[in-house]
Amino acid sequence: MRDKYFVADEITIKIMLLFIFEKMDIPLTESTLTEIITENPDWMAYMDYKNALGGIIDSKFIIVKTISGKSMYQLSQDGRMCLSHFFTKIPASIREEIIKYVGENKLKMKRNQEYTFDYFKNSDATHTAVLKIKSDSMAENLIEIRLNLPTRTDALRATSRWKAVAPKVFETIWEILIEKDDKDDEVKNKGDNDNKNED
Repeated sequence: MRDKYFVADEITIKIMLLFIFEKMDIPLTESTLTEIITENPDWMAYMDYKNALGGIIDSKFIIVKTISGKSMYQLSQDGRMCLSHFFTKIPASIREEIIKYVGENKLKMKRNQEYTFDYFKNSDATHTAVLKIKSDSMAENLIEIRLNLPTRTDALRATSRWKAVAPKVFETIWEILIEKDDKDDEVKNKGDNDNKNED
């Protein structure tokens, strides 16, 4: 059972952050990391978290990469090595809480980072919604859809639905354009027969 009087010191907070990065096992934006911390205020205070994050970046335990204009944070080999030596500074009850939280929220946070959207107004007063699915590394877009829509309301509706429907949209496009089915054989055979008839 968790010691309700536990208060992490500066070093333990840094080790806890490294532990979170290890368990998430994906590059994280600062906003995602901040969401994790603010949803779990018992782990550490917000200002302690901000100071500790700067410290582990300065120590090269976290690598910062700029991907598609966003800063992404990732555990370095030095960070993994440090964590392997000092993870026991984190009470077992807190480690269990972190593991449970990551298990329940990793997919949602991964999607929040990978399924991105924006919209802007065009010169003719229409709006363009830009809907993207990023790769796991966040380095490139797996798909980018630009929809020209008549109103801002339409653009807001499209962007608000994107995170919920993005996987289905990607799956549908993949099935239609990439996956081979019986119709592919019919089209190919028809084309071959048409060529023979022309001969």
